[in-house]
Amino acid sequence: MTNSLKKQICDNLLNLQGFFAESIERVLNNDKEEIHMHIKKSGRARCPSCNALCSTHDTRIRLLQHSAILLLPVVLKLELRRTKCTKCGVLTEDHNLADNNKQHTNQFEEQVLEYTNELSNSSTAKLLGTSTSTIYRVDRIALEKKDLDLVSKVPRTTRLSLDETSFKKRHNYVTVIANQEDGRIIDISKGKSKNSATSILSKYDKANKFNWLETISIDFSQSYISAVSDFYAPSYIVFDKFHFSRIVNRKMELIRREIQKELPDAERYKIKKHVRWLILRRHKNYEDKHHKRLSDLMELNNTLYQAYLLKEDLLSIFDEGVEKEEAEISLINWCKMIQKTDFTAFKSLAKLILKRMDLLLNWFKYKISNAKAEAINNKIKTTIKMAYGFKDYEYFRLKILQRCGYLMR
Repeated sequence: MTNSLKKQICDNLLNLQGFFAESIERVLNNDKEEIHMHIKKSGRARCPSCNALCSTHDTRIRLLQHSAILLLPVVLKLELRRTKCTKCGVLTEDHNLADNNKQHTNQFEEQVLEYTNELSNSSTAKLLGTSTSTIYRVDRIALEKKDLDLVSKVPRTTRLSLDETSFKKRHNYVTVIANQEDGRIIDISKGKSKNSATSILSKYDKANKFNWLETISIDFSQSYISAVSDFYAPSYIVFDKFHFSRIVNRKMELIRREIQKELPDAERYKIKKHVRWLILRRHKNYEDKHHKRLSDLMELNNTLYQAYLLKEDLLSIFDEGVEKEEAEISLINWCKMIQKTDFTAFKSLAKLILKRMDLLLNWFKYKISNAKAEAINNKIKTTIKMAYGFKDYEYFRLKILQRCGYLMR
């Protein structure tokens, strides 16, 4: 093998400048095949302290996992020279392949990050010919290193969304703050309390990342309202239309269940089977078959039909493109109308609307939503499924910021 070819293998195949390949062989290590590449540093030996040319005292071999070829792990047998300097004594020459006493190269870390950004740890382990535990360890260390300067990677933001999602069963929630402009997650905090939201807001507010903020979209959570109010005026807060619709539908479900309890078995089954999703669907999204079923509902149970009409009257206020003042009149009139009915669930909703009227009306000024935040929640759930769940919250946070945030920026 010529010297030119030895150097090209390191420069082009292994992406290792300043080294040359002495030999290449396939070996069996613990019943697993590996490709071992014996590499040396080019040029004469230099003292790592004073950089003077000096003689070689002796050599030592260091094994470093570097990559994979044809699903076989590539292990570098790095031959390090110990230099004998007249001024500094015997020292081991420098190299930039790996940090400290790690058993893999820095390029291996970067490769793992690129793979785990799209694949699960087990799939990455198969591609790189190593164990899942090794991928987990390397991936976590590399992500923690990138997390140190996460704040500096976050761009200046004008529109934020604040929401919660679960990462484990049994009410294990996290607070997610995202950039509405590009749909990326800025950061995550454990829990869904006021302190959870405050910790993120204060972290990035100190870094002057939110100095250009215009709006922050949240749901009706009192914890989030209180946290945001400590930093920004009420005019910044926008209640998301999607969350409001979800609250209205939950109240509609409560009314259906109450009515259903009082019905005979035959009618109860019919309402549960054929009416539940009908009354939750918006009328503007109806097809011909839905209009027919709605007419049947009017004859089957007029009380439930009236509740459905009230729900549509409320949500249609957000569809008409009305101005803020006109929307306020419509909302107040709806709340007054509800007081004359027997729908307890809608009465509690009316109290909530009147209590948060000022914040709710901000939507008619900005007309933004948490649609991108909900898309992010779906990506979070997909990440959890790919990993078959996360036992460790810190690693979960890093993985979400890797795939949905600015960690890899």
